[in-house]
Amino acid sequence: FPSHDIEASRKLILRGVDGVVFVADSQVERMEANIESLKSLEKNLIDQGYDIEKVPLVFQWNKRDLPNITSVKDLKDALNKRNLPEFEASAVKGAGVFDTLKAISKLVLMNLKGGLE
Repeated sequence: FPSHDIEASRKLILRGVDGVVFVADSQVERMEANIESLKSLEKNLIDQGYDIEKVPLVFQWNKRDLPNITSVKDLKDALNKRNLPEFEASAVKGAGVFDTLKAISKLVLMNLKGGLE
């Protein structure tokens, strides 16, 4: 896909979003792309009228089963400056995926409940 198509898709997906799982590729060579994706996410949420401090967000450090990966500390330092919930995962093996889903589900439900009160 051309990059403008990807950006348009991202904006469409974020309409009416209740929560976000940011899946970062742990491979060393993907760090810059992860940083750019997070900046794009934050910009698109703001453009859609969301307060990015209030949108439930968790991080998933994916591809932890590969040999050439960034340390969790470096991923956290670069991407998770707000110290939000984070999970190591390997989607291929299924490790960490359910924990990530449980965490974002809990945050979304707490957020929705808080909005109803």
